[in-house]
Amino acid sequence: MGDSEEAIPLTHGSEQPSRSDIPPLVPLGRHYSRAPIVEAIIEVRCELAVDTTLEELAHAVDRTEFPTADQAVEILGQVNISEEGLKSETTGKQIGHVFRRKDDRRIVQSRLNGFAYSALPPYERWESFIAEAWRHWLDYERVSHAVQAVRLGVRYVNKIDIPQESIEIKDYLRTAIDVSPYLPQMMAGYFFQTVLPLQRFDATATITSTTAPPPSEDSTSLILDIDAWKEVAIPLGTSGADEAIREQLDILRQAKNYVFEACITDATRGLIG
Repeated sequence: MGDSEEAIPLTHGSEQPSRSDIPPLVPLGRHYSRAPIVEAIIEVRCELAVDTTLEELAHAVDRTEFPTADQAVEILGQVNISEEGLKSETTGKQIGHVFRRKDDRRIVQSRLNGFAYSALPPYERWESFIAEAWRHWLDYERVSHAVQAVRLGVRYVNKIDIPQESIEIKDYLRTAIDVSPYLPQMMAGYFFQTVLPLQRFDATATITSTTAPPPSEDSTSLILDIDAWKEVAIPLGTSGADEAIREQLDILRQAKNYVFEACITDATRGLIG
């Protein structure tokens, strides 16, 4: 996943780094030979023209290249309070389409609230990923009559496979849960999420960590899901709009790399090369 020229100088094992260990800017250029990426996503949320239809959004891709189509559905929930108690209702509304490429390794979401492009393994490099996503974004922008970009995101989901049945999570992830020493330390389940402002990138990172089914009984798999995003107001179809979006996506990619390197330990780096 990482793209840094040199590793961020963090300490070994589960020791905590001092504030001075984290450089002011994320290093770029590093390539892990066994990058743990299971999905990479670029998202551009938009305001569309009020008369844009689902039928128009269905023409955002070449259907010979992306033959499989599903509905993109928004789930709406409502809780009503009455004398009889609480009653919850859940409904779903179609807001677009989800297209899968023939090999199931690429996904395009063409929605009334924006565009997303996903790459599944094998992942190569950012340069090829953004080039692919940009081609499909331009197609979406054309058919959707998008008026303004309002939120940009770069999200990478990593699955770190550890050849041990029982592990100390903090030996592999620096951002994790602290369990009170007065409670049992063996966890039957694990889920952690935090939202952090990244002032140096003028962005926000949503970091999610959990466990996943491992490749074998004598191993453990950890998920590290990093979503770097920011709210924007970029009028589309204007001079400089494309350049502004590309520039901000690259900054979010740097933010994602920074968070990744800050979250993992040298033990994890040894596993992913």
